Amino acid sequence: MKKTVRHLAVDILNQVGRSSGFAEDLLNLELERQTLSGTVNGRLLTHLVYGTLRMQGHLDWILTRLYRGNYEKMEDSVKNILRTGLYQLRFSNRLPSFAVVDEAVKIAKSLAPATSGLINAVLRGYLRNADKILFPSPESHPAESIFTRHSHPRWLVELWLDAFGAQETETICQVNNELPPLTLRVNTLKTDRETLLEMLKNENFSCTPTQFSPDGITLHDPPHPVQKTAFFQQGLLRIQDEAAQLVSLLVCPKQNSLILDVCAGSGGKTTHLAALMKNEGRIVALDGDAGKIARLKKDAARMGISMIESGQANLLSPLPAKWIDKFDAVFVDAPCSGTGTLRRNPEIKWRLHSGDIEHFKNMQITILQNAAAAVKKEGRLVYCTCSVLPSENEYVIGKFLADFPQFRVERPTDEILQSLTSRRGYFQTFPHRHSLDGFFGAVLSRRI
Repeated sequence: MKKTVRHLAVDILNQVGRSSGFAEDLLNLELERQTLSGTVNGRLLTHLVYGTLRMQGHLDWILTRLYRGNYEKMEDSVKNILRTGLYQLRFSNRLPSFAVVDEAVKIAKSLAPATSGLINAVLRGYLRNADKILFPSPESHPAESIFTRHSHPRWLVELWLDAFGAQETETICQVNNELPPLTLRVNTLKTDRETLLEMLKNENFSCTPTQFSPDGITLHDPPHPVQKTAFFQQGLLRIQDEAAQLVSLLVCPKQNSLILDVCAGSGGKTTHLAALMKNEGRIVALDGDAGKIARLKKDAARMGISMIESGQANLLSPLPAKWIDKFDAVFVDAPCSGTGTLRRNPEIKWRLHSGDIEHFKNMQITILQNAAAAVKKEGRLVYCTCSVLPSENEYVIGKFLADFPQFRVERPTDEILQSLTSRRGYFQTFPHRHSLDGFFGAVLSRRI
């Protein structure tokens, strides 16, 4: 029997919990497999998966008060049936309450038959007692109030309370639970923004230019996946958040210059650098993940880029001697917690642990120190993360500068970035301040 949309949502959530994969990739795969892309049921599936992930902490807090046993020891598949059911009862009115409960029981009978009675009892218990569930007071227990109401790990809320205070922390968490815009970057090697905007509009896409990035377009409720269009296949665009597009401007790459990208990933920023250089010069792109390098090569070919030399490398090891003092600019898009992208990747909240931040920080310092050796005199070292934690950003730069006095912070020169630059000369964006993913960037110039 064909699975319902709500059953598919539970399956995807189970896969997210079992693997290191992202919900976006798993969801897109299922939408393709079930031919649901662009349909009402496809939108419902997306709504259930992302909504449940965003509000998972909030839902779990309620469920621990409804379940008489040890909720922590409950099987994840059973938790996900309860979470999706409770999410619909609490945040969605697409189905009557009795139908939500009935559907959850049917899913349980398929996945974990012995728990169907439990599912029924807990969800009906919520319907009877919803108005009796109280949350911690924001005045007397600010951290507990924020993490239970706005669904973020307590340790992360406490870090933000120390860095930003209670009011801004609550706003950060609220905005992280909102739908982010879908943004693409125009491949200026093949077209320009005005032309692509018209082409998209002629295909019934509602779209507008981005506020900051000169190469960005925001799509509003696309009628079908833009990846399925001829524009994408022809290499006229790449899906990329506006803040990620702005990061490439920090490098200020010139035509015919030599650039080293030591954490290239699948090539979003690398291909942007190539476009900014008009495909003239040379970019050496490295990453530790062979799969990402393969995707970079494929995307570069799709976009008509021939100047990128890519390869797999251990980024925690010193660079080859032949690269010392050779590059006009070295770009370090460092591995990080991803806390600036929680709107897009809510599963990150539940995978991260407080101890992970120390691990990222140490790795970032090592990569940055190794990369610095490749910068030639009067060249630039650009460091960025998609984190909004000072320990991965300002702290890392401060530690690096203490050990490498030949470098100094240089304010971004691009006029577009001026309003997004802090007093200390760092590029910083925040979802709750700028409606962009949270990014940090530092431009370091080598003096001697």
